[in-house]
Amino acid sequence: MVGASPKPGLANVILDNIVSSGFDGNVAAVNPNYSTVCDVGCYRSISEVPFQVDLAVLCVRAENILTVLEECKRSSVGAAQIISSGFADLGSEEGSAKQLEIQRWTKNWERMVVVGPNTIGVVNLHRPMIAVGLTGIPKIVAGDVSGVFQSGQMVATMHPIIGRGIGIGKLATTGNEVSVTTSELINYFAADPQTEIIVSYSEGIKDPEAFALACLSARKQGKPIVMLRVGAHPEVRKAISRHTATPTANNYERDIALLEELGVITVDSVEDLIETVVAFKASSQRPRGNRVAFASFSGGMGNIMADLILSTPSLKLVVFSDQLRKRLADVLPKFSNSVNPLDLSAQSAFDVQVLSNCMQILGESGEFDVLLWGKDLPLSIEDESPVGLALRELATQHPEIVVIPISQMSGIPLRKGVDGSPPMFSGRPLLQGTASSVRAVGKVIAWHASALKSAPPNNRQEAL
Repeated sequence: MVGASPKPGLANVILDNIVSSGFDGNVAAVNPNYSTVCDVGCYRSISEVPFQVDLAVLCVRAENILTVLEECKRSSVGAAQIISSGFADLGSEEGSAKQLEIQRWTKNWERMVVVGPNTIGVVNLHRPMIAVGLTGIPKIVAGDVSGVFQSGQMVATMHPIIGRGIGIGKLATTGNEVSVTTSELINYFAADPQTEIIVSYSEGIKDPEAFALACLSARKQGKPIVMLRVGAHPEVRKAISRHTATPTANNYERDIALLEELGVITVDSVEDLIETVVAFKASSQRPRGNRVAFASFSGGMGNIMADLILSTPSLKLVVFSDQLRKRLADVLPKFSNSVNPLDLSAQSAFDVQVLSNCMQILGESGEFDVLLWGKDLPLSIEDESPVGLALRELATQHPEIVVIPISQMSGIPLRKGVDGSPPMFSGRPLLQGTASSVRAVGKVIAWHASALKSAPPNNRQEAL
């Protein structure tokens, strides 16, 4: 950690996170003014560090970065993550000139990977190593969701993702992307056996050809990419010039068209990015189609969800056949209805036999591919509860049907018996919120459909 200091600041937060995350490798601080920082030995320069350095995290003034990079070069450092701002992000000729110097340096010395400048760090929970300038890091949960973000603050998405019971793999922040780009990291994640879902925040694709190859590699590996590409409006593109100064920020329409062509899932908000990740994790297998049924104990939620499903082009709200409606009417209470969306009425909530019979009839119908089960609050569905038993029986007897519970509300409900654990069903997270959940399900189904179409003919049966 170059620029380490006991004083409050990014350098101190990053070093403290590395130490407290349980990283089992060697750690050194570099600052001529201290002998220890965060209980870590502190050295005057990188050359005095008594072990080979794989990663140097640079948190020094912009005007000193080149000098430190030269020290890294002499010590054969493997990679440098530049936290420092003050380059093209300043929007000044001086800042742009400093960034150009860094860019030239990286091209002349390609033996060392340089990420940044203007970043917040890097995370690898499989190590584990948390080297980011964020406070309040949640309990470490390693998983298969990895991400590359031009904005450092986007690393905070690991909080709600982990809070939904989903593990994080690796996160990288690229900032101004003077050398390493989003494309290179997506390409790395595509080949990474510990990554299954890739998320990204982008302010502009700098190298479209390399990006396309990286996305195609991820598609070949069956790994979805969920990207938030900002800059739809000119005012935002101007703001980008003072954030990461991405020169391709004005190519928004081109980038969106490229993303669509490549099968990258685009979202417009952090909430949709998170919910789309949850939707991939909530579905136990690839949906065989886009025919959707919705069931709950609430006619109101059913109407809300029906409007949303009908407004989502990739989804089809099934119209139940007369035969199916009659069979359902025979087993449901008279207060219920037998159309889609199904309102099973509150009376059914406590009757295991009614729920079991209903799910059995639905499963045998073959009239839908996905069952969305509606809940009121984001609380777990207990496996031994009437709903849990009925849904698990449906999933077991008819594995071709994807069962996804959705809570009408999002957040943490204020009620007794809530222990803070993630809402789950059969070990999978629940989707939360009506609109964002339906959008997420629609994007997941559309991605699977496009992946199937793009597969070679001899691979389509395997894809199914």
